Amino acid sequence: MQEIWEPLANHEQAPQDLFSDLYNEAEDYFGVPTAQALFEEIRNNPVIARTKFLAVKGTDFASEMEIAEFLEETYEVIEDYGITGYSEKYKLFLRNFIIKFNLRYRLDDPFELRFLLPGSFTNLYNDLRRVNSTNPTLVTLMSDFEHAFNQYSRTQTQTDLKTCIAKASNYAEGLASFTNGNPTTGNTLGALCNQMTTWPHDKVKDSIVNLYHFCSDYPGIRHGGSPSGVRRVLTNEDPILVSILLFAFSGYLTTNLNMQEVLGA
Repeated sequence: MQEIWEPLANHEQAPQDLFSDLYNEAEDYFGVPTAQALFEEIRNNPVIARTKFLAVKGTDFASEMEIAEFLEETYEVIEDYGITGYSEKYKLFLRNFIIKFNLRYRLDDPFELRFLLPGSFTNLYNDLRRVNSTNPTLVTLMSDFEHAFNQYSRTQTQTDLKTCIAKASNYAEGLASFTNGNPTTGNTLGALCNQMTTWPHDKVKDSIVNLYHFCSDYPGIRHGGSPSGVRRVLTNEDPILVSILLFAFSGYLTTNLNMQEVLGA
């Protein structure tokens, strides 16, 4: 309201029917339709329309994607008023809103909301947390990683760097073990991956197995390791990139992800 709709309404040439038109457009994307009698009031009474539109919540829409489509269609509604600079104001307000609240979209010209990969990764991470809620061990493993990552970000020492990577690999291993019924033998991440059937190609499976071998072989991460394989000292990008890779691959280590949620659709 404060970032977009009120500023539009306060424009010196704002049309009287602005909120009626906005609600009319939003109605097409609601999960539950507005009662017909109320909808007619909103369409014909600007005061009621303003009150009802400004009370709309994100959860009133069928999905996040429906919100994005509503915002895109609103640009066409505002352009149709033919008010000089009015649609550009809307574009500016929405772009600033996205930046201010660090949303998972980018607004491209002429007017298209693009859902970005970081948004899907955020959704993946959050959905893994939902999967974790079914198993106390996974909750602990995720919490251990988050504590280690926070600690590393503050100290940036080699010790905390290696602990961060180790905890990320522990989570991946724990998730694979949970998916495979927590076997008492053959329960390393490499062995567990070989038992799973979620892989689109053997090379994808080999990638995470090799990443796990890095965590096991690099001295001081999971074990004493093999110094002969070290090419360089670990630096600040390694815990970030390796952790991202392990959590991204974790999407293959469970069959319980909601991929529509991950996609943001």
